[in-house]
Amino acid sequence: MRFFRRWNLARGSSERLIKLEDFEMWVDPAGRGLHRGLLKRAEKLAKGDDPGPEREPEFHWIIRKELSELCQIFADRDERLVIYNLGANIGLSTLKMNHIAKSLLSRNNYFIYAIEPDPVNIYFLKKNITHNNARAQAFDCAISDFNGSSVFYRSSHSNLGALIKNELTDAGTYQVQVYSLPGFAKLFETGNPHFLKIDVEGGEVEVLRGAREFFAGCKAPCRMIMEVHPGSYSKERSLETELRFLFENGWMCKYMVSAGVVQPDKFKQAGLQPFKEFHTKNHSRGIYRDFSKEHVLEFACYEHIQEIPGKKPSRKIVRSIFLEKER
Repeated sequence: MRFFRRWNLARGSSERLIKLEDFEMWVDPAGRGLHRGLLKRAEKLAKGDDPGPEREPEFHWIIRKELSELCQIFADRDERLVIYNLGANIGLSTLKMNHIAKSLLSRNNYFIYAIEPDPVNIYFLKKNITHNNARAQAFDCAISDFNGSSVFYRSSHSNLGALIKNELTDAGTYQVQVYSLPGFAKLFETGNPHFLKIDVEGGEVEVLRGAREFFAGCKAPCRMIMEVHPGSYSKERSLETELRFLFENGWMCKYMVSAGVVQPDKFKQAGLQPFKEFHTKNHSRGIYRDFSKEHVLEFACYEHIQEIPGKKPSRKIVRSIFLEKER
């Protein structure tokens, strides 16, 4: 807590309210990563310039499509649509999901649980939810496979902190409250989630492992989009093991998003073609469907070196996957 108090006292007038296409956000102009990117986008919008593609357009294309479909299903139900955002950062994806849901559902028919362990991020997350009157609540904790506490490794980039130490966690440590997904749902009486966004920088194995019973027993419709980090996995921390469990219990992978290039060499060799392409200043990615489970297990769960013209090679060929319960 000492770190957050020092930052809170020192931040002074460094916060800035910016206007994006669909909502406003508070950001730190001195911040790196997401803060800097959003500020530049807002400045272009204010000048009437073309801001270019949104941040991670392929990721948010999937969220818009799949969450909109879920909202249409729940529009005819008395049941509330429960959305979990694991790794909510400063609130961008939370506000995007709120914008989608509020256009299709009444305010009482959905709720977003925004979970974020970083002490600086949680400050902005809470402020952005309140400022936009979003149908959401921020929780300063992490989701893993146990209930207790753990060390959280901060990063100078707001979107790269993790429970798993890596070369990018360069900004100190912080003790955080940790729950399993079922433990969180029970404690805060959320009801079972129907849509999950999981971006936890390598901790997705523990999230899935700690919620096996829930994922096996939940009924359709239940969907999740998850970033993968094959460099963080091992025999003991195996995403392949967790995905095989899901596949054996009624889940299927609907989309894979490529990393590094639109069509990685392994995808080309397997005869896979993207059905959508996205190009930004820094990235080119494709969205794939019509692949086998074995393709997912090989491509998403393990490192593969992919050459990228003019850049360092990528050590992974899948950026994210989208899963849904079939039965």
